[in-house]
Amino acid sequence: MTPRQYGAALMQAYLGKASLAWIADQTGIALETLRRWRREPEFLLLMDWSKSLFAAAFHEALVLHDYSLVEYHDLAAEFALLDESLRVMARVPLYDRFKTTGAALISKHENGIPLPDFDLRLFRRLLLFFLALEHHWPGAAARRLREEFIPLAKDVVWPRLGQEHWVEAALSSIQQSTPLSQIQLVLSGQLKQLFLRLPGE
Repeated sequence: MTPRQYGAALMQAYLGKASLAWIADQTGIALETLRRWRREPEFLLLMDWSKSLFAAAFHEALVLHDYSLVEYHDLAAEFALLDESLRVMARVPLYDRFKTTGAALISKHENGIPLPDFDLRLFRRLLLFFLALEHHWPGAAARRLREEFIPLAKDVVWPRLGQEHWVEAALSSIQQSTPLSQIQLVLSGQLKQLFLRLPGE
């Protein structure tokens, strides 16, 4: 499979909301060529395989790394553009990890048990992602965020981590100044430039 075929397979696996015509425009690949590839078993298998690989890599990136508020906003916005099955595949284990970590922190805090630094930082990372994601793709996290986890963050996690300012006002400002439509335009331009550098079909 050529790099261009591989890139087109990833585009179709990840950007489920996009039409084949839009993908053809971004990649510079003829629409009929994309249709032909979609009938090839190797191409379809690669699309399925890449989804599980992406979900695992995305989970690891969010769990292990800190990002700025702007980066969390961009991550959540691009996540919301993904194919729905891929979004669910990636979101479910992340949300389970978020719930488990938050519940454990609440229990330990209520019982006077020391709170591990790793758990505090993990909770902060996942909270910021889900706060940002609610703006683009509201889901099951909303109620628990408001009733349990935002109070936990404000009263316990942020003070323990030395975070002086709460983030919702700043995140809301970023969301208003950088709407999803703008992020789509930037992503479109980046994809076109990427495919221009790939070898021909």
